[in-house]
Amino acid sequence: MFEQSDVEKTIENNEKKIKELAIKVETLDREAAELLEELNVTPEQLTAFIENKKNFTDQNWEELQDHRKTLDQKLKTELENIRNPRKTEKTYSEMKIDKQWIPVK
Repeated sequence: MFEQSDVEKTIENNEKKIKELAIKVETLDREAAELLEELNVTPEQLTAFIENKKNFTDQNWEELQDHRKTLDQKLKTELENIRNPRKTEKTYSEMKIDKQWIPVK
């Protein structure tokens, strides 16, 4: 079924994807920091503003909450769907049936 090289390739691909995502996260962090600097606010101030319902109309507040809920669900789903290739390898190795030899004279 799965050979060792296939599992290793999967692990390498996953590590490559993780590195790419880390680069994207760094880029987003840098852009967010630039935006906060441009607006001259701290992350805490922005968080306090966003969490205060009085700063938004009822319609905008509902949209904001819907977006937040959607993002939370998407993140939860993505985290649940992350596969562990080492666990998969172990599962397949446990399922592997050893060859049975019958001695013949």
